[in-house]
Amino acid sequence: MRIITIIGICFISVIYSANSFSNNQKPALFLDAKNIVTEQQLCWFEDQRYSEGAIILMANVRVICAAKNPHHNNSALNWLMLNEQNEIIYPTAPKTIRVN
Repeated sequence: MRIITIIGICFISVIYSANSFSNNQKPALFLDAKNIVTEQQLCWFEDQRYSEGAIILMANVRVICAAKNPHHNNSALNWLMLNEQNEIIYPTAPKTIRVN
């Protein structure tokens, strides 16, 4: 009697495990090539995307979405502050000491 109960429990567990595997659907991932290229060239603020040149007010400071390093062609975009004349204030590089 015990052997039949054990075999029955094993059979039921195999059926449920096989059924659970068959119901799993793998999520499909769809990528748009245009979004992949432009995703890196965006600025984000409060879960919204902004393109290069967008000006917003952030904590009572006007900022612009601009290239972090203007001397490089494919520089990452970053929020940079604007002064009263609407000129971009680039952060200064920290002074470092190099030892060779």
